[in-house]
Parts: sequence; structure tokens; C-alpha cells
Amino acid sequence: MTKSLYPDFYFQDIDLSIISDLDKNQIPFPVVIKPNIGYSSVGVHKVKNEQDWDIAVNQLKADLLHSDGLYDSEVVGSQTVLIEEWIQGEEYAVDGYYKQDGEPVILNVFKRLFKDDYDTSDRIYYTSKLAINEIYHDALKFMKDIQTVLPLRNYPVHFEIRKKGNRVIPIEINPLRFAGAGTTDLGYHAYGMNMYEHYFSGTKPDWNRILEEMDDHIYSFFFAEVPLEINPEDVSCIDHDLLRHEFERVLEYRQLPFQNDRSMAIIFYRSEDLDKNLQLLHLDLIPYLTIKHLVFI
Repeated sequence: MTKSLYPDFYFQDIDLSIISDLDKNQIPFPVVIKPNIGYSSVGVHKVKNEQDWDIAVNQLKADLLHSDGLYDSEVVGSQTVLIEEWIQGEEYAVDGYYKQDGEPVILNVFKRLFKDDYDTSDRIYYTSKLAINEIYHDALKFMKDIQTVLPLRNYPVHFEIRKKGNRVIPIEINPLRFAGAGTTDLGYHAYGMNMYEHYFSGTKPDWNRILEEMDDHIYSFFFAEVPLEINPEDVSCIDHDLLRHEFERVLEYRQLPFQNDRSMAIIFYRSEDLDKNLQLLHLDLIPYLTIKHLVFI
């Protein structure tokens, strides 16, 4: 639907059953493969070249097989796969909505951190005055551009975009991620934003006042998950007290039922600069897990 807005952007949507039969010579690497309907970066894989293709496809199939027991098909779809251009640039996540008259409203702005080019995890997002100023006007323009092909009204939306130079390209537009997993509460900790109240009341925040009153700290959330190499059923408990001490200033620590989908905790925290976040990107979470002892009969 948005193809006319990005005429030079490569993508194709194919059935999962035929992805292994594609002619790799026809794929303009580097690309990203992912479920056409997705959540929490399940099944998202970056493919740098032809040599990486088969490995990535097999991993994608394994991810989708595992997710069948965790998510409804409307949350993570396993029938079709999107192959798209590897989008370059800084990545931002935004929650917002379209008012009854169609006016777009931005309710939060977060920036995403990655430990390397192949990282697709949701481990750390953060916000700050600088991060908001970097993308706010581009994000608002993006919402207006979407309305030229999809005239949304009274509609909540989560979207992620990447910006490089003057080029802004969407990673995803996903209403099911609106305030997803409660991580949008980072905006409440950073600048007192109650996005739920704004949405249900049909109001919008005063971003000029918010930016004027914000301090210069970095506000982040850390999405802790049981590492993929560990079966969640083999984990007896998690040392949340020990994990909490990895963070400078914890604003809120939410324990999650990791047996459901590997999600251990969401930690909202404040730091002086990005140095701590860059360190936490590489934090090994296995030492915080207690693995069940095997009993042989």
C-alpha cells in the first residue's frame, strides 16, 4: 500500500513454502527476511550475502516453528515471508495515533541500540532530548505521508523507522505493538507522558514544553530474555536482585513469566550517558539463571 511512497525500495512477499527454492542470484543482497506479521523481532534475520542465505532461511523456519506455540497467528504469522532491502541508518520507535479528524499525534519517541550489524534483539531502547529532536519532525511527516495512501482516523499505531541522511524508511507499521508489553511506559519515567490517557481522551502532548523541562539524562528500558541457547523449561529461577544491580538508577523493575516467551524482565533505568547502555548490550544473562539439575532414574 505504501509502495508509491518508496519507489526505489526493494521488497517481495512470498509464501514460506517456496522460500528455499528462490534463485539467490535474483536477490539484491544485503537483505532482511522476516515474517510478514511479526512481534518482538521473532524470525527477523539479516542476510549479508548469498553464503549466509541458507543459514538464515533455516533459522527463520526454526523460529516460526517455535513461535507457533507462543503467539497467535495474528501476532506472528508463519505463512508468508517478507524479503526486503537491508535498511541503513539510525532506528527509532514511535507510538502515536490518528485523532478522529485524522490529525497525527506522537506520544513517545525511542531510539534503538544494537551491539553489531547482525543484532535484531529488542534489548535496549532509550529516549533523551537529543533522540527526540533527531527524529520528531521526520516521524510526524511520516505519519502524514502514510495518510495519503491510507486515510486513518481514530487509530492507534506503533511504527519503527530508520533515518540516514534525508532518507526515512519504515521498518514496520504495527498497531498490535501500540504500547506493546508496557515498554512505552519509558515515556512516563522520562517526561511524565501518560500515553494511554492522551489516546483515550483524544488529546496530544505539548512537546515544546516537554523538551524544555526535560533533563539531560538518558532514560532506557532493558528487555531481558532467556538466551536462545537455553530452554526456558530448564530454568528453575532467575536472580532478579543480582540483575537489578547491573543498572545505575533503576526507575522500575518488572518481573515477567519467562516460561511463556523467554521474557524475564523489563527494567526501566536512568543513566548519565550512553556508555552504560553500550556495556549492557553485551551483558551475558546466563549467570542470572539457575538451571534445573537433571535427575536420571
